[in-house]
Amino acid sequence: MAGLIFKAPYYKPGHKTENGQSRGGLAKYVATRDGVEILRSGMAEYIGERRGSHGMFTDEGEVINLSAVGKEMDEHTGNIWGLIFSLTREDAERLGYNSAEQWMNLLRSRRNDIAKEMNIAPENLRWYAAYHNAETHPHVHMLVWSKRPQEPYLSTTGIYNIKHTIAGDIFRQENLCIYKKQTLARDDLKAEFRARMRELEYEIRRGDFDFAPELVQKFSLLCEKFSEHKGKKQYGYLNKNTKKIVDDIVKMIAADGRIAELYDLWYQCQCEIQRTYTDEMPAKIPLEENKEFKSVRNNVVATAFEIGHIPTQRRREIGYDYTEMRDKANDFEYLKEKAEEGYFMAMYRLGRYYLENTTEMIDAEYWLEQATEGENTAAMYQIYKAYRDGKFTTTPSHKMKYLRMAVDYNCHYAEYKYSKILKENDPKLSREYLERAAKHGNPQAQYDLGKQLAEEGQQEEAIRYFEAAAKQNLWAKTSLGLMYCYRFDEWDLGMEHLNEAAEHGYEPAVEAVNAIHRNLNAQIVFGVCDLLYYASNIIDDRAEDMYTQDRLPVIDKKQRREIYAKKQGLTMGGM
Repeated sequence: MAGLIFKAPYYKPGHKTENGQSRGGLAKYVATRDGVEILRSGMAEYIGERRGSHGMFTDEGEVINLSAVGKEMDEHTGNIWGLIFSLTREDAERLGYNSAEQWMNLLRSRRNDIAKEMNIAPENLRWYAAYHNAETHPHVHMLVWSKRPQEPYLSTTGIYNIKHTIAGDIFRQENLCIYKKQTLARDDLKAEFRARMRELEYEIRRGDFDFAPELVQKFSLLCEKFSEHKGKKQYGYLNKNTKKIVDDIVKMIAADGRIAELYDLWYQCQCEIQRTYTDEMPAKIPLEENKEFKSVRNNVVATAFEIGHIPTQRRREIGYDYTEMRDKANDFEYLKEKAEEGYFMAMYRLGRYYLENTTEMIDAEYWLEQATEGENTAAMYQIYKAYRDGKFTTTPSHKMKYLRMAVDYNCHYAEYKYSKILKENDPKLSREYLERAAKHGNPQAQYDLGKQLAEEGQQEEAIRYFEAAAKQNLWAKTSLGLMYCYRFDEWDLGMEHLNEAAEHGYEPAVEAVNAIHRNLNAQIVFGVCDLLYYASNIIDDRAEDMYTQDRLPVIDKKQRREIYAKKQGLTMGGM
């Protein structure tokens, strides 16, 4: 049974009760019958009656003359409603609605809401009420009409809304707990849905499907529709056919055990709240049709849009402070928060954190792979290196997959590595990738290409690449300085490079300068320099690691921020 019983009978002009009473007589009966509670607070004024002889109350400050009220009701030419609000004794006692004063305060506070639902202008509303302290069902009678007889109209919707409003006030405290539980269920459902969408997105991109084929097919179709979509990425702006695809996807995901469980809990809370004012429980609307959960449909749209419309992924990174990310590269909580918010650079940095500071290689691989969805080439190359070094072992075949992926996105580290891999079996193609890496700014590639050009007799072109490498890397600057001195006989220019590298504390350059000052021959100078270099860098074929350590600190913060913004944080120090 509903917590609040509400009835709304109305009485036409000339109405007579079974006992022959007029509408004015009904007012007297309501105000004086057995069980009516007499207000003792002095809030009501009575004229023509002994104080306390009836329980009628109305708006604050209004004088009540029961005889005059009865006469007005009899002479009124419009309908009069006799609203009845009733509770069980248990609810009335528990909720504090077991007194005339409590009901009076409630009806006064809601008189305009009741007037609105009855299509009565507030200034025209006439109402009087009395509380009956019945043994099993304490209740209040409220007589309502308008100064303008043609004005009132109470529809089925109006009845529902009045009952909903009054019950909401009466059961407010109890409903707060239910609302809280319902809100938690709603938020958990949305979070779970987002997680499922991330998993689906991840599987779609990888091509490894654990989801139902029909769901994957639907989602792939939606992604294709968004590949050329230029409008708003919101459900409400889609055409009918595309909305149907989104609805189907939501319906399929809603069948997931955890999501279905949370939606059941949300619906149960809805029933508990509605039970306070009606016995008719709400229909359980499918999740894909429920306006309360329109965000899950928009989540499907946004995810499909991101896959089908790559520029959107880049826009997610706009405004991000990459300098802050660099400074907080070891702040795990910060990285995790930003990664979960959808920032691809944060995903990359979080993957790096797991890779370098923990043994959680599954988490490292997961976040690095997530970062690749935002075209983060550093993440692609980092995954390749992790497989190469044996840190990732789940799918070894992915090693070359991610290297080639990074190459396709013009990652110069990957291009240089790929060039070295191809060198023995395909020298021509190896040279093409070496030139690509040099063009894209890889100092090792620039240096190696310079050496090849020098061997081919293209000295001027070789110098151009040597100089480009020297601007970024201390070893390249040192080596170029020695070449200027001993191969091109340009001692002033050579010593300028060597001294600049030495001023940065670069030990091979310092020892080269000292050796030259001691007049050692060229072979010894080069030998000392190479020995120090190899001793300070454990070298196999990992040029990208060597140059990370020896990079020239010649880029200021502003320039570095611009580079980060352009290359998604990919710098020599970022690998």
